[in-house]
Amino acid sequence: MINFIKHPIILIISIVAAFFGLYAFSAAMMMKSNCLSCHDDVYRKGIESFYLHTPFVDKECTTCHLGQESTKGKRGKTFTTKEIAAPIIFPGYSYLKENNVLVEDIIPEATYDINIIVEDRIGHTLEKKYTGIIPASLQDAMADDIKPPVISGINIDPIKKEVFLETTIAWDTDEPSTSCVEYGFSDQYGRHASKDTTLTKHHAVALYDLTDGKKYHFRIKSRDVSGNEAVSKDHVFNATVLQDLDTTATKKKKKKTEKLAIASQHVFLLGSKLGIYVETTTPAKMTVECLKVKKTTAKTKFLASPAASSDAQKSLNAQHRDLVTMEELTIKGCYTCHPPEILGVSHPVGIAQKGGTVVPDYLPTLEGGIITCVTCHEVHGGNRKHFTRMEASKDLCKICHKEY
Repeated sequence: MINFIKHPIILIISIVAAFFGLYAFSAAMMMKSNCLSCHDDVYRKGIESFYLHTPFVDKECTTCHLGQESTKGKRGKTFTTKEIAAPIIFPGYSYLKENNVLVEDIIPEATYDINIIVEDRIGHTLEKKYTGIIPASLQDAMADDIKPPVISGINIDPIKKEVFLETTIAWDTDEPSTSCVEYGFSDQYGRHASKDTTLTKHHAVALYDLTDGKKYHFRIKSRDVSGNEAVSKDHVFNATVLQDLDTTATKKKKKKTEKLAIASQHVFLLGSKLGIYVETTTPAKMTVECLKVKKTTAKTKFLASPAASSDAQKSLNAQHRDLVTMEELTIKGCYTCHPPEILGVSHPVGIAQKGGTVVPDYLPTLEGGIITCVTCHEVHGGNRKHFTRMEASKDLCKICHKEY
């Protein structure tokens, strides 16, 4: 009789244990993939891609989609951004005459103190302080900028024989811009040399592997941060005997030891970033300390449609109360795991298409044609390396830049 009762009890306990085990497992899975309750079709479609974004595979939607710094609160309520207890420090590593620093994740209405320290190679230092900087009150360097840089002071170094026959072409621009020289045996050029995409006002680009005795044509291109490009007229030099473009401009200046001084400095707004530019009389490394000294309040923003009123939409809004803005989702969110210092030289984001640039309708941008990481890269994965939306080739630029 006892055994008859014992076995059903054991069976019931086993069933209950299995039920709770299954429930706990299901609950854990629901917590991990809660987004899939509404977006299962998105997951099923994305998982078919050849290359996959790791957080997407792991169903860790909150890695990219949910804000990390906003406070918990109800929809539409104000929240206070967290304070920076210590200054953010941007250390300098290279000795340059022109230094640029871009501070991200700024609060436009907050107040910042900025301390700039420059140091030359022999240890001399200078300090420049800015207090009470409010980014929202600064002029955006990209706003309504349709004027290209002004190219001046074109100079060709004497032709010299190193490993190859080479020379250096230098010039100035009135605003920081990129450096590129197109050159060849005719005014059709066919070759180009780029220093890099660093924005500078003083440019120098080396041309290597020249052919002895040949006459070369070249022209200079410089593009500012807003995409406005300046192109010089055609110039000619001989790879054996240097032909001066301008006898006054090409005279070799005698080198002299410059005392460290700040020639010019500028604090400006660049889209959603705070920019600091400093030019010194001699190469120096620049360290920037940025301290937010006054907090501000802001309204929370949501991706869910404010017009939706169904119970399901209200529930979704509650789950999404920490969703960041579209800019943070498509630029800053990407930079969280892929910061610019790791990516290296990359296409600028957070800027609007201007001039000869036309982004096709099938490439997503923010309102106003603002280019983001998502403009060129799929978010969940894709069938191309790095999730690019198109084949990476030498003609890639031509999709948006018709002038190339």
